Amino acid sequence: MFLRSIVVMVLGVGLLASVVGQSSPGTTDASHEKDMVKIHALLGDSTKVRRTSKEIPGGIAATTESSDPKIVKLIHEHTFAMQLRLKSGKPIRDWDPLFAEIFKQHSKVKLDVTKLPHGVSIKETSDDAHVVALIREHAKAVNGFVKEGMAGMHKAHPLPASGQVSKVNFLGRGDGIKTCPVTGEPVSKDVSAVIKGKTIYFCCPGCIETVVKNPTVYLKVH
Repeated sequence: MFLRSIVVMVLGVGLLASVVGQSSPGTTDASHEKDMVKIHALLGDSTKVRRTSKEIPGGIAATTESSDPKIVKLIHEHTFAMQLRLKSGKPIRDWDPLFAEIFKQHSKVKLDVTKLPHGVSIKETSDDAHVVALIREHAKAVNGFVKEGMAGMHKAHPLPASGQVSKVNFLGRGDGIKTCPVTGEPVSKDVSAVIKGKTIYFCCPGCIETVVKNPTVYLKVH
């Protein structure tokens, strides 16, 4: 078992060199190599990883677990490291179009991670229709990594087709009259915009841009 762990780690470092070599100059950071080694160590034993995911309004919910305590520790460390990377906008796999775009849009992604005894559960959502499509494609890509192991790491993932955005679930939480269509909170009568010929009220100016970009996702306006 110890020898296998060493082999996995060496393989991870070896593959890491090729992955880093494909990254854009100047995009790696001090923790990049450490995080990539953990990813490769996980995928080296991906048969011990169980992952399920499903689409929810605004994004996805997923659970990643293992019966092996060493793999569980890696899952915990990797997931929270990725949450920190996303929050700070520090990309990983920036040679992959899908991953590069996710990090580019990081400020529009909400990632909640819950630590479980045998792994983690996550909820990843956005109020932006384009980002929701990215999140869902990203979840499929991660499922592929777990299924294919190391082989999956060398695949690039295209951006979702523009048509997928129209399939995103309706995200409106308010009527735009008494409650904000983005947050569902009470509106301010001083914050409004005319969208599709109708005056819509919001809780704050920041919500106006969200609806202007994707009116059909937030408003039932005909």
